[in-house]
Amino acid sequence: MNEATDRFVIEAGSGTVAHIIDMDADQSEAESRFSIGPRSSGERMCSRGHRYPGDQRVSFADFVAHHDIDKDGFEGEAPDEICSYCWSNTRDALEEHQDQAGDDISERIGTVGYRLRWKQKGRARDEWYDIVVRPETTMAERDGLVCRFRTLDDFHLRMYGLEDEYLDSSLNVLPDHQYEQAGDRSYTRASEMTIEDVAERAGLREGDRLSMVYDFGEPSHYYCIVKGVYEPSEIDDVFEDSDVIASTDTAAIVREKRP
Repeated sequence: MNEATDRFVIEAGSGTVAHIIDMDADQSEAESRFSIGPRSSGERMCSRGHRYPGDQRVSFADFVAHHDIDKDGFEGEAPDEICSYCWSNTRDALEEHQDQAGDDISERIGTVGYRLRWKQKGRARDEWYDIVVRPETTMAERDGLVCRFRTLDDFHLRMYGLEDEYLDSSLNVLPDHQYEQAGDRSYTRASEMTIEDVAERAGLREGDRLSMVYDFGEPSHYYCIVKGVYEPSEIDDVFEDSDVIASTDTAAIVREKRP
């Protein structure tokens, strides 16, 4: 979670689904948009149902952990346990926040670094890796660090893409040795594409995602969330102040969770 998403909590009562509350909302704004029923701190992110003093509030992280929901933030479709109207409105609010925070991202691409949290769909809580990369980090370097996943090997092709592209990748990036095996020049060598190249195509900012598919016949889906953007003056400090677990010349795993 980050500062933008931490402002939201989950409120559960007697209804069939829980609702999302924006704790930073101004009360006058809340009354003019979604607020209904008795006054209470924060703004419910939809206008359905009523709020009661006895409703229980928990953090988003605690709620998804308790219900074993595979979500790191408000991405994708709403889980069954949370109001879909709240979810959609919250995503819109976060996208607006990111647009405001990232208006000048195009001017900084090529100088900023990123912290990328890689996960596997269906195992997101079991194993993950935080990889810090510089603009000049190649996809080959990043691939070498991503391959610490216990569910990956070199028996099948793996391909990197943007957002949730997976097999529909617009990048078509394969690890170098698999590029040679594939014999298809429509793909791109991982060593020939850098994080700067990807950022220029995707305008990478905090909250964005990249994807990787493993085994084209029976695909497994891996993805990363951009958990942080580092200005040039910050990148060296991140490397120096972190307990590096594994590294290349320009990238490093700084945190991990392994089974």
